[in-house]
Amino acid sequence: MFDIGFSELVLVFIVGLVVLGPQRLPVAIRTVMGWVRTIRGLAANVQNELAQELKLQELQESIKKAEELNLSQLSPELSKTVAELKESAQKMQEDLADAKGEIQALTDDRVMEIQRNIEQESQTLQAEATLQTEEHKLPLADTQLSPAEIAEQAEADEENLSAYYPPDDDLAQSPPTKQDNA
Repeated sequence: MFDIGFSELVLVFIVGLVVLGPQRLPVAIRTVMGWVRTIRGLAANVQNELAQELKLQELQESIKKAEELNLSQLSPELSKTVAELKESAQKMQEDLADAKGEIQALTDDRVMEIQRNIEQESQTLQAEATLQTEEHKLPLADTQLSPAEIAEQAEADEENLSAYYPPDDDLAQSPPTKQDNA
């Protein structure tokens, strides 16, 4: 890559030793070597990419030449093979079209069946909903409590709550003071 001889390398080493000193020279050499490796790797990548591009370009040129020669100049065996390939491709397309039609018909039938089931379910749910609303519209006279029953219920609730809360009398009393004790 570069024409650098041994004597030139020794001269660069001595100058680097004088300028950088013995402590920083190894670090500088490692850094420069890393740069050189990176540059070599990039150069190799560029060479590989150029070689691949040249191969692709050559292939494209050979394909264009083959197209220009026309199929009539091909050997009879090759032209027969091309015709067979065209026939098989056409048959595949027809088979795919038939399969597509069958699948479309099956999916249409299935969609119709699902829609019918949905309609039946929605009608059933509507009927159930109307029955439930009619049941809830019953007169409320049977469920209302008399004033005596309401009072009994309030007393029962108060007894249940008394287990959690202290009686009101304890809250009304003030804490004993020093004057009360004397």
